[in-house]
Amino acid sequence: MQELRECGIYSLPDGREFVAHAVFRGGYILYTPGAWEYFGLHIYETNDAGQIRAKGQTTSWSIDDLMDTSRTARARSMSGIAQQPFTG
Repeated sequence: MQELRECGIYSLPDGREFVAHAVFRGGYILYTPGAWEYFGLHIYETNDAGQIRAKGQTTSWSIDDLMDTSRTARARSMSGIAQQPFTG
């Protein structure tokens, strides 16, 4: 079972992308990029076995199905500033 990077952006084989956030109890919560940016609700979470769950129900995906896009989401921002391009 792979370890996910905090704020790493991962994609499922169907092309959907998610931001990974580690939780204190173990496992991860997966947010859509928009939900991450604007403090929305998470779509998926993982259990100790690495299975991805939605609304408490196990899906056919596991964290091993996630591909690292090599991109990292910016820190969450109440103003949505993290969505703006970085100009240096």
